[in-house]
Formats: sequence, C-alpha cells, structure tokens
Amino acid sequence: MITDGAEMQTERLGDIEVAYRPAGEGARVVLLHGLAQDHEMWGAQQRDLPASTLAYDLRGHGRTTVGEADGTLAQLGQDLIAFLECFGPAHCAGFSLGGTIALWAAAERPDLMQSVVAVATSSVVGRRAVAGVRERIELFEKGDAGAMREVLLEDTRQQLARGTATAEEIVDGRMKAIGDGRGYINGARAMAGMHEQPLNDALSRIELPVLVVAGERDVVCPPRAAEIMLEHLPSAEYEELSGAGHLITDEDPDTLTRVLSTWLERKGNG
Repeated sequence: MITDGAEMQTERLGDIEVAYRPAGEGARVVLLHGLAQDHEMWGAQQRDLPASTLAYDLRGHGRTTVGEADGTLAQLGQDLIAFLECFGPAHCAGFSLGGTIALWAAAERPDLMQSVVAVATSSVVGRRAVAGVRERIELFEKGDAGAMREVLLEDTRQQLARGTATAEEIVDGRMKAIGDGRGYINGARAMAGMHEQPLNDALSRIELPVLVVAGERDVVCPPRAAEIMLEHLPSAEYEELSGAGHLITDEDPDTLTRVLSTWLERKGNG
C-alpha cells in the first residue's frame, strides 16, 4: 500500500490543471476537501484506508489552478465530474464544501459514483451564515494576507471542539492552501449561492447509497443541518461523532477513518 511519500500528480481537465495525490489499493475513493484546505487534510485517511484513494485540490486551492472560476457550485461539481470521467467511477467522500460538491455531482451523474459520504456538510446556507461568508469574500478580495490569516484563525478556533488540534498549526496549512485567495473567494461564492439555491431539491434525486457524518459539537454544519439533509435523503444513513466539532479530520481522524472503512466494507462493490 502506498502511504506517505506518494507524489502529487496533475491532470488537465477543462480550463484547470488539477493536482491530486494517489495512495493505497482497493476500491477507488475520491476525497474532496473543504474551503481553505487542500488534499493534505486527508493525510490520515490516505495512509490508513484500505482503498485506492485520490485526494485532489479543488479549483484555486493547493496546487490546482483557478482557471475561469465563476463562483458556482455547479462549476465545482462539473470539475468533480470531469475528474471521475478521467479516472472512472468511484466512491466519493467530501468534507464540508467538498461534501456539497459530491452530492451535487451525484444528482447529476450517478453513473460515475458508487456512493457518497458527506462529512460535516450542509445543503443550505442560512441568512446569518451567508452574511458572514460575504464579509469574508470582501476581506479576501482586499488581499491583505495578515487579515486573511486572522479571520481564518478565528474561524478555525470556532470549528474545533476537543482541544486535540492546534488552531495555529492548522491555519499555517490553510494559508498555504489558499495561495492568493482566489480559490477561497470562488469557493465562498459557491457556498453563498446555497442561500438562494439550496441543494435540497438535488438531494431528492439521489438514489445512490449516502452516508451523512456530523460532529456532535459542530457549530458550522451542526447535526440539525444533517437532519435537514436526511429529510431529503430518505434512504441515507447517519453517523454522529460524539464530542467532535467541524474539523473532524483534525480532531478525530482515526474515528473518521474507521467510519469510512466500515462504509467501504459494506458498499465496496458499488
């Protein structure tokens, strides 16, 4: 099994050069990170999952170029579809924004997916939350790296619940992942768009196996957000991680890996 040391690779898909890290052997699993992150957030899962994982950097994050970004969930979903068309059908596990992307694509192209695991994900952005997202877009558009770091540090502290991860170290990685900030702005605009156009209608069209994973103490995508999703995904399954905040891969990577491993054991043949 390939673990640490696997080299990043790139693939031209449409208007962007997509960077991804392959690891492991077994069922194919595509891993999608959240806003202001990159493939490195999935390090523990790529090391420990008994699967062939492909963790790619979203448009404008990490080493993936931003291209002609239009700030929509549809474009990010089409990026995933292009990735799956290139590498073949797969299970998809997405964190936060990555989860909404995977669900959007599952509704559009179920032939390319075997299952979806949505981790710390919401299908709609409320009025208060969208105001905060728009404030961050305005701040990032100014390009002040110091101010960007401060707001990411504030957000990261709120997203941690257990005290088992250090916000400052996480933000070091997040600053590296966002580069000049254009990818963050693009992803944030896609999230803001979910205020006027929630994902709920799309969820009702998904017939694939879906697992919704939530952190008990998540203040960004709380268990209530999972409940809303489950109302539109009547056949989906649910797993709540006791004591976990939003940043599950930082706070409790081993438990998440066990959840994913169990899911793949049950759904591995599609």
